[in-house]
Amino acid sequence: MTLTASAPATSGHRGRSTYPPLWVILAVWTAWGLLLSTQVAVYSRLGGKPLPFLTAFRLNMPGSLIWAPFTPLIIWLGRRFAPFEGRRWPLGIAVNVLASMVAVFLEVLVLTVNQRWIREPMPNAEPVLVAAVRSFVWWFPSDALLYWAILAIDYGVRHYGKLRERELRASQLEAQLSEARLQALKTQLQPHFLFNALHTVGQLVRTGQHGTAVEVVGGLGDLLRRVLDGTSTQEVPLKQELEFVRSYLDIEQIRFRHRLRVVVDAAPETLDARVPHLILQPLVENAIHHGIAPRATGGSLVISARRIDGDLHLTVRDDGSGLAERGAEATRGAGVGVGLANTSARLRQLYGPAASFEVVNVADGGVAARVVLPFQLAAVDWQGAREGVG
Repeated sequence: MTLTASAPATSGHRGRSTYPPLWVILAVWTAWGLLLSTQVAVYSRLGGKPLPFLTAFRLNMPGSLIWAPFTPLIIWLGRRFAPFEGRRWPLGIAVNVLASMVAVFLEVLVLTVNQRWIREPMPNAEPVLVAAVRSFVWWFPSDALLYWAILAIDYGVRHYGKLRERELRASQLEAQLSEARLQALKTQLQPHFLFNALHTVGQLVRTGQHGTAVEVVGGLGDLLRRVLDGTSTQEVPLKQELEFVRSYLDIEQIRFRHRLRVVVDAAPETLDARVPHLILQPLVENAIHHGIAPRATGGSLVISARRIDGDLHLTVRDDGSGLAERGAEATRGAGVGVGLANTSARLRQLYGPAASFEVVNVADGGVAARVVLPFQLAAVDWQGAREGVG
């Protein structure tokens, strides 16, 4: 409703999931009153009957400010008797229609009294209540929309907040589920590694190499300590992963002696890159088991790391027989065996399509297991000296 001489002006209010602060409500309606007063003053001037801004302000501001105390009451009533949802929505509509009638009538009454206070009433002016009722009948259809706008805005904002909260909970649950899957994959790998290491000890004992078996058990204890220390860690610096693989290879070196030759070729800029914990050990183990152990003369194992564009390329290569000569189990690559299948699954879980894993023949002989993942630096507290790697 707008007033040049006798009518109130109002606007809607923006609700929230919790009650808005009173100063915000007051500021919104005050701003609306100023805007409406300016509109009335300009409109009257364009019509050839200029109305001073102060007069327009005094006539229209009360009609705007009356909605300030109404706003929290409307929000409360709308939440108590929800007209948009629930089985009692007909009751909610009835209660809010009645409340909107009361609100608009009080608005009109305030404006009628305010106008008569600012401007002397005509000698034959009708009583205040009669004039207020007549104005109410005229203005109710339009000004009632303000009441329902407040309800609708509060309803929309609250439900948007609930939707965002549900999305946040779903995102948190998805993250927890992803972490649980990763932990399950890693937990699966640890007993697999332990079983193979104990199998090596058993072979040494059966062949009478008791002293060597004791050395392996000592090295195994150190490896198990490292594994347990990283139980809750999904990613580590490449430097740390290479140190772990070197400890594992020390055990295998005791077993194979001169039959196993190892080269670690990691570019210096890759040593602080983040990689999945225990990502290289199953690849190394697979290369030794399929490529080197079956050969009387043994073979060479090369572990390399390079940064190419924005990716980290890790390769574990042996110079043994190709995939075709290793049997059906080996030729299936990442699809067979706990170690390789686990590697593929962990990469998918951690990096999705940004990572890849393949086991392929090398042109000049042997097999290479290749891992490509996004290059990301480890946390500063992980980074340190690089001595001893290579």
